[in-house]
Amino acid sequence: MWISDPELTVEGAGIAAAPVPARRRGARAGVALGWLRARLATTPGRLVLTSVLVVVGAVVFGLVATGAEQSRERAVRAARVDTEPLLVQAAHLYTALSDANATVATGLLRGGLEPTASRVRYNHDIQVATSALTVLTRRAGTVRAQADLGTIANLLPTYTGYIEAARANARQGYPIGAAYMRQADSLLKSYMLPAADHVYAAEARRLNSDYATGTDNATLVALVAGIVAALVALLLAQRYVTRISHRIFNLPMLIATVALAVVSIWALVGITSEQNSLASAQRNGSDSLESLSVTNVLLSRAQRDLSIALVNRGTDDTDPLDFSTVTGILTTSPIAVPHRSAFAFYRAAGDRVQQLEEQGQLELAITQLGPVADMSKQLSKQLDGEIKAADARFTRAAGDAASDLSGLGLAIPLVTVLVAVLTLLGLRQRINEYR
Repeated sequence: MWISDPELTVEGAGIAAAPVPARRRGARAGVALGWLRARLATTPGRLVLTSVLVVVGAVVFGLVATGAEQSRERAVRAARVDTEPLLVQAAHLYTALSDANATVATGLLRGGLEPTASRVRYNHDIQVATSALTVLTRRAGTVRAQADLGTIANLLPTYTGYIEAARANARQGYPIGAAYMRQADSLLKSYMLPAADHVYAAEARRLNSDYATGTDNATLVALVAGIVAALVALLLAQRYVTRISHRIFNLPMLIATVALAVVSIWALVGITSEQNSLASAQRNGSDSLESLSVTNVLLSRAQRDLSIALVNRGTDDTDPLDFSTVTGILTTSPIAVPHRSAFAFYRAAGDRVQQLEEQGQLELAITQLGPVADMSKQLSKQLDGEIKAADARFTRAAGDAASDLSGLGLAIPLVTVLVAVLTLLGLRQRINEYR
C-alpha cells in the first residue's frame, strides 16, 4: 500500500539520513591504521613502501630537472631569437631616424640641388628605419612598445612629407624650405625619437630578464637537491634490500642508479655550461652591443644638433647646448674609450662650426659642416662594424648555450621512467620471494 504522508515514509523517519556515528568512523580508521601497521611489520610490506618512496624520489627528480632544463632552454631561446635581435632592431630604428634627419639637414644647408650622396644616405636610413619598424611591430613584447611603434609608424609619412616639401622649396631657393625642415625636426625630436628610445629600453629590459632566468643559481640549487634526494632514496633502498636478502647487488636497481647518476652529471654539466655560455653572451656580446649602440645613437644625435642649429640660423639655443652635452659624454664616458681621441677631434671641429655661426659667418660654418658630417659618418661606420662583431660574438655564445642543453629535454623524462620501472622490477623480485 502506498503511503503519502512524508512523516510515515522511511526518509521521514530519518532512517536513511542517519549519520554514521563518530565512534564507527574512528573504528574504521583504527582498523585501516592497524592493517597498515601490520603490513609494515612484514618484510614484503616494507619492500612495497620502499618501492613507493624510490618512485616518488625519481618523479621528484624528473620534475625538478625537467623544470630546470625547460626554464633555461626557454631563456636561451628567447634571448637568442627574440629579445637580442629585437634590441638590435630598436637600435637601428633610433639611429637611422636620427641620422636621416642630420643627413638631410646637412644636405639642404648647402642650398640648391641636394648632393646625390646625401640623398642616397637619407633614403637608406629611411629604408632601415622602415624595415626595423616592421620587424619590431610584428614581434615587440609589450603593450607600451606597440603603442610607441604605432606612434612612429603614424608620424613617419608626415615626417618624410615635410622633408620632401623642404627639398622642393630649397631647390627653388625659397626660405620656407628651412621652415619645413624645422617642422620635420620638431616632429622627430618631440615624438618619434622619444618613442624609439622607449622601445629600445623595453627590449633591453626584456633581454636582461632572459639573462636573469638563464643564469639563475636557484635553478641549479633545486636541481642538485632533486638529484641528491633521488640518489639517496635509491642507495638506501639497495642497502635495505642487500641487508634482508644477503645479496650484494640488485641488478635492475643498480642499472637504475647508474642511469640516474649519468643523466644527473649530464644535467649538471649541461646547465652549468649553459649558464657560463649565456653569461659570456651577455658580457662579450649584448653588453658590448648595447654600449656601442648607445655610442652610435649619441653620435647621430650630436650631428643632428649641429645641423639643425645651422638650419635655425642663430635662433636656436637648445641644440648647441645639447651638442656640447652629448659630445662631452662621448669624450669622457667609459663606453667610448677606444674612440675617445676621435670623438674629441670631432667635438673640436663641431665647436668650430658653432663658433663660426655665432660670429655671423654662416656660409663658412655651412662649408665647415661638410667635413664634420663626413667625420661623423666615418665614426658611425666604425661603430657599425664593431656592433656587428659584438652581435656575432653573442650569436656564437648563445648558440653554445643552446647546444649545452641539447638532448636533456628528452633524456631526463626517459631516465625518470626507466629508474621507476627498474626499481619496481628489482623490488618485485624480492617481494615475490615471500609469497
